[in-house]
Amino acid sequence: MVRGRKDVVNFPVDDCHDGEGTIYVRQLLGYEPLLPVPGNPDDFDSLINFMHETTLPVGTTIGLHPHEGNEEIYYVVEGKGEMTVDGNTFVMEPGTACLTKSGSKHTFRNIADTELKIVVIEAVFDKKDKKNKPQH
Repeated sequence: MVRGRKDVVNFPVDDCHDGEGTIYVRQLLGYEPLLPVPGNPDDFDSLINFMHETTLPVGTTIGLHPHEGNEEIYYVVEGKGEMTVDGNTFVMEPGTACLTKSGSKHTFRNIADTELKIVVIEAVFDKKDKKNKPQH
């Protein structure tokens, strides 16, 4: 399976997880029902829920949210962001990855004067938690 930027909509998401501003999400593979973004829930046979490319314009944030029964990876492609996981804050630049484990909560914000692009991947531990709801 191959799906690229040209194949999916760069979908606007306002106040993601009660964050600030409008971010843009390209749901490249899989499906995240917590976001109003079309997806493909049958892409993965494994316990991966989704892989998407997210763009945070200047001044935007992804609000503080918990992870229970899943893990999520943020990988910075371009720009500069500030990640806070369980109260610990650090700067992420291109080539930096952060893993948020089950039982943790995190928030992320663009701290540069240019847009920030990240790749986000989420996987669950238990098949019953697989997000395979119908496509938007």
